Amino acid sequence: MGNEDEPRIGVFVCHCGHNIAGTVDVEAVARVARHYPNVAYTVDLMFTCSDAGQTHIREAIAEHNLNRVVVASCSPRMHEPTFRRVVEEAGLNRYLFEQVNLREHCSWCHAREPEKATIKAEDLVRMAVARAALLEPLEVKTVEVTPHTLVVGGGVTGLRAAVDIGSRGFKATVVEKESELGGHLRHLSTMYPNNEKAEDVIDRMLIAARAIADIEIMTDSVVVDLDGHIGSFETKIKNMKSGKTVKRTFGAVIMATGFEPFEPEGYYEYGNNPNIITLAEYEKMKSTGSVLRISDGRPPKQVMFIGCVGSREEGNKGHEHCSRYCCTAMTKAACDIKDETEEVMVLYDDLRTFGRGHEEIHREARQKHVMFSKFAHTKKPKVCLKDDRIIVKWKDVLSGTYCEFEPEMLVLTTAMVPPAGTDEVAKLFSLTRSGDGFFNEEHIKLAPLTTHTAGIMIAGVAQSAKDATDSATQASGAAAKATSLMARKNVEIESTVSWVDETLCSSCHTCVQACPYGAIEMATTKDPPVAFVTEAKCHGCGTCAAACPSNAITMRHSTDEQIISMVEAFLIPPPVEGGGE
Repeated sequence: MGNEDEPRIGVFVCHCGHNIAGTVDVEAVARVARHYPNVAYTVDLMFTCSDAGQTHIREAIAEHNLNRVVVASCSPRMHEPTFRRVVEEAGLNRYLFEQVNLREHCSWCHAREPEKATIKAEDLVRMAVARAALLEPLEVKTVEVTPHTLVVGGGVTGLRAAVDIGSRGFKATVVEKESELGGHLRHLSTMYPNNEKAEDVIDRMLIAARAIADIEIMTDSVVVDLDGHIGSFETKIKNMKSGKTVKRTFGAVIMATGFEPFEPEGYYEYGNNPNIITLAEYEKMKSTGSVLRISDGRPPKQVMFIGCVGSREEGNKGHEHCSRYCCTAMTKAACDIKDETEEVMVLYDDLRTFGRGHEEIHREARQKHVMFSKFAHTKKPKVCLKDDRIIVKWKDVLSGTYCEFEPEMLVLTTAMVPPAGTDEVAKLFSLTRSGDGFFNEEHIKLAPLTTHTAGIMIAGVAQSAKDATDSATQASGAAAKATSLMARKNVEIESTVSWVDETLCSSCHTCVQACPYGAIEMATTKDPPVAFVTEAKCHGCGTCAAACPSNAITMRHSTDEQIISMVEAFLIPPPVEGGGE
């Protein structure tokens, strides 16, 4: 069916149970839509996304010879793929479909104003109908996927992802900047909640990875260049010791860059006394089998832990987040060391032992008489040094009493922060970062493992602070995403991308600078050079079209004519006979 056909639009308005119909007069919206130009059929349905609703759309397209479809329902992010598939099954091009969000844009945000919500719903549907009349069929395009995944980072997350990919018969290359694999896990002693040695966990994963021929491991290496798009990422990987650079082509990328412990310079006299250490340093001592001793060679009799060091600090850029692992790790360390010393005190802002089996660790620590004391979030403990003594003063907010403790060893439980160089990595892989400095996911609920750069996944602490269990879980999820791409061999790319009219291009490079995804470059094979769009990279954001001073760039599926038609439909509503009846 071509664009030359007279538009015959079907409008399907969804009740969504009570979600929409509880506020919006859905029947009235469908009734009024009958009188809009080019509308050949309207109906209101209880659940348009249901099997019955989808069948109704397919049958209506055939019965009324519809060549455009407008569905007014919930979020396009949730169901636009569903309805696009339905119209394709009925013989229409998927891009001859338009969706209106009545749930988030009307009923939910105007729940106390049903009349106004209904008027707004009518406006939105009218605008969508005007746009639908100008929609054009677009070609559905695919790109070939190279069956090879790049895993950036060789910690527990990266190794888990690589093993999952390799065990499914696909190639994976792990690039790790350190000389050893295992990340920070190799510096831990035992892991909660089952007291398993961290070294044993890493050894098992390394044995599994090295036993799979399809897994390539590159240590002392970093990715220095990346180009291309989903299915075909051209990379250069440099070995930092030899200086040798190799080229590889990957179909997908998994970012597992991990974290580094926050260095608490300026906190609680850290660095001014050898007996004030971080939890990471404490764990490293235990992992090497060293007997815990203070500076004079004696085992400490009194040990104190302070939590949330460098975490949850309003106004301190990059440190406002909760690092999530700290409370349980601190409680576990306090519980273990209580068997070797006399007094153990834990100072905490809030105690969040949230994971499976974690509360049991807290309970065990209590049973061993580890002392817990809560300080005020806005009033941190004070640490004073007097000769070789460490004196800690604070107010216990639960009892209201001022306390003082003199530990022989003070352990600071510090935050997880992004590793050095994360900003450069983000630029190289075209990733955005959240306020805490970690990489942003595409959508926190609907797409937690993918990024806005198609084909690049994130997992583990690269996405946010978390413990090894959650990191491994995310690694398996990201590996499943990567293998699903490779198993298909070809992947569809979005057709709603920008297009350059070479006859209008003035070679000003404005679009190249404006594109946030690096999808536009100048085709130097032509004289003068003209802008060229790599469609697999384009996200259809429209930045280039808006910036182009020559009007040489058109956004497919969002042309100027389509947008203007919506504005005109809103400003000049057509007359409705009989008050919409």
